[in-house]
Amino acid sequence: MIGSDIATRVDRLFTLAHGLHEPERSAASVAAAVAAKLDTHVDEDTIVALRRGTLTDAPTSLLVAVAEVFAAPANYLTELDATGAYDLQFRALIAARDAQVNGICFRGDGAGPELTNLVSELEDLARHRDDAALSVDGTRE
Repeated sequence: MIGSDIATRVDRLFTLAHGLHEPERSAASVAAAVAAKLDTHVDEDTIVALRRGTLTDAPTSLLVAVAEVFAAPANYLTELDATGAYDLQFRALIAARDAQVNGICFRGDGAGPELTNLVSELEDLARHRDDAALSVDGTRE
């Protein structure tokens, strides 16, 4: 697996897991939840490195736990090709929220060309979203 692809998906999980005008979860809170799930110490720096793509040799158990903490499919960070439809749906949900769409519902596999086009349109509408770099604590500034 390519670290930058995983980092993109981890970032997407952080981005999806909060409302439009709410702060995103801190890397520390995610680390604590992952540590509890794995019953071992996981520090904030590990989560930040995973999100930035600088942790390229993350164990599968860590990736599965991170996905599960965000209520994503367990294989979302470990089987990138197999979970492409989920990734597209997550992008759609983020774009819809950022474009201030009131609701969205998926039926079927949710990965057709129509959804791809919709996501592109919604992402264009939501370009106002701040693309700031990650802060030291792993959140957007």
